[in-house]
Amino acid sequence: MNNEELVKMFLDTQEWQTFECKRAAIKPSDLLETVVAFANADGGLIVIGIEDPKKANGVKRLLGISENLDNCSDFLKLLEKEIEPPLLLWRKFEIKIINVDGKDDKLLVLNIEKSNDVHSLKKGDTFVRKGSQNVKIGSTEIMRLKYEKGAIKFENERSGIFLLDDLDHVLLSQYKKDTSSTGVDDWQFLKDNGLAFNDGGKFELTKAGVLLFGKNPSVSLKSKCGVKISHYYGTKPTYSGEPNFVSRPFTVEGSLIKQIEKTLEYFDTIVKNSPPKLAGASFAPTFLIPAWAFQEAITNAIIHRNYFVQDDIHVRFFDDRVEIESPGTYPGHITVDNIRSERFSRNPLILRTLNRFQSAPNLDIGEGVDRMFMVMRKQNLYEPLFFPPKIRPNSVLLLLLNMQRIEYWDTVSNYLNENYRITNSKAREITGLSDVLKMSRFLKSWVEKGLLEKIGSGKKDSFYMKPGQDVPRNLFSSGDENKTEICK
Repeated sequence: MNNEELVKMFLDTQEWQTFECKRAAIKPSDLLETVVAFANADGGLIVIGIEDPKKANGVKRLLGISENLDNCSDFLKLLEKEIEPPLLLWRKFEIKIINVDGKDDKLLVLNIEKSNDVHSLKKGDTFVRKGSQNVKIGSTEIMRLKYEKGAIKFENERSGIFLLDDLDHVLLSQYKKDTSSTGVDDWQFLKDNGLAFNDGGKFELTKAGVLLFGKNPSVSLKSKCGVKISHYYGTKPTYSGEPNFVSRPFTVEGSLIKQIEKTLEYFDTIVKNSPPKLAGASFAPTFLIPAWAFQEAITNAIIHRNYFVQDDIHVRFFDDRVEIESPGTYPGHITVDNIRSERFSRNPLILRTLNRFQSAPNLDIGEGVDRMFMVMRKQNLYEPLFFPPKIRPNSVLLLLLNMQRIEYWDTVSNYLNENYRITNSKAREITGLSDVLKMSRFLKSWVEKGLLEKIGSGKKDSFYMKPGQDVPRNLFSSGDENKTEICK
C-alpha cells in the first residue's frame, strides 16, 4: 500500500479490538493504558495524529503529530519506563501526510504485538482490550489471564493425589518401555519427568501427571477435560422440533492419548460410512477431509487447550465441515496471523510427554499447523480456517471444510491477506472474471461458508473481508520511502 491508501484505510477503520486513533494532544498516560490493553489482549495498532471520527470526517481528521510533538516524545519515554514487565514486542513508524491545514506532517503508528506475559502500569493498574474499550481488571482476572497466556502453568500444579491407584498402569508401563525406563520406580520416574513432586519422601502427582496417565482425569481433577463429540445431519443444528443428530452426543474421557485415539476412531467410522458420490465416471467419497489433517487438529486442541477453563473440547461434524473448538484462546503471542510460523506451548510438559510415546500423535517439530494447511490444499480443499478471538473470545475455533475449493478463491484469499478488504470490482479485476453477477454469487457463497464477511449493505459502499480480520499489521514490518521506521 502507498501512503494515500494507508491513510484512507486508517480513516475508514472503526476503533475496535485491535485498532485505535488518537490526537497528539492526548495525555501520554492515557495512551499507555491502550498500549497495555493491546499487549494483554490480541495486540493492535495505535495511530497518533488522527481526530476522533465523532468530531470530524474524512481528511479533516488528519491533524498530524505536529499538534503536540512534546506529548509524543513524552509518551515514548513513558512507554519504555512505566510498564511492568517491560514491553518487548512493539514497533513504531512515522507516515508522511498532508494535515488538515495543508502542511507537511506525520502520523505516528505503533504496532503493539500480543505479549506472552501480563503487563501493568507501574502505578499498579492492569488493562485488557475489550471491543473499543480499555478495561481495568483486578487480581482474579489477572490470574485467569496468566493461565490463558501460559505465564502460569496449570499442568505444573499439585493435584492433591498421593496414590497411584487411579492411574492407567498399562499405559504408564508402555511409556516407560518407550523411553527405556522400565527398571525405574514408578514414583521416581514420574518425578524425574516433571509429573510428580517429592516432599521429603512423600510423592504427589502434578495435574499433568493425572491428565496424561489417569484412568479418568475428569473425575480425579473434578474438571471437564474431555472431548465432546456431536454429529449432525446437514450443515447446521436445528433448535426447534426433532434434533438433527446422527447419533447422541457423547464425551470421550480418559488419559489424553486415549482421548486422541478414541476421537480418531470416531472420525474413521465417519469416513468409512460416508456415502459415495458419482464424480465423472467413478464414485468418490463424500467425506473429503484427510485423516492426517483431522489428527493434527485434535492433537493440537488437546495439547494446547487451557485446562484451567472448566469445559471440554467440542468436536462437531456436519456434512460440509468439522468444527474443533478448544477452551482458552490462542496462547502466548500466537495469533491467527502467525499460527503457521510461530511456536508457543501453553502445556510444554504435556507436549513433551505425548511426543515421547513410540506411537506419538504429534511430531513436535513445529510444522504441524503449516502441514495441515498443505495437506488440505493438496486435496484441493479449502485451507483450515482459524477464527480470531474477537469472534470467539474464549476459545480457539478451527473449521476444516469438507468441500472442494472454487478456483477463484486462492486469488481472492491471497489478496485479502495483504490488503485487508476487497470489493466486487477488485475481485473481478484480480481474477479476470468480468461477470458482475457471477462474482457476486461467488462472494455470497464464501460468506455462507464462513470464509468471508460482508461489511455494509449498499452496492457502492460494501466490501468483503475475512472474518474478524483487522488492519493487516504486516504492512508495518519494514520501512520504505513512504513509511519511516524509527524504532524496533
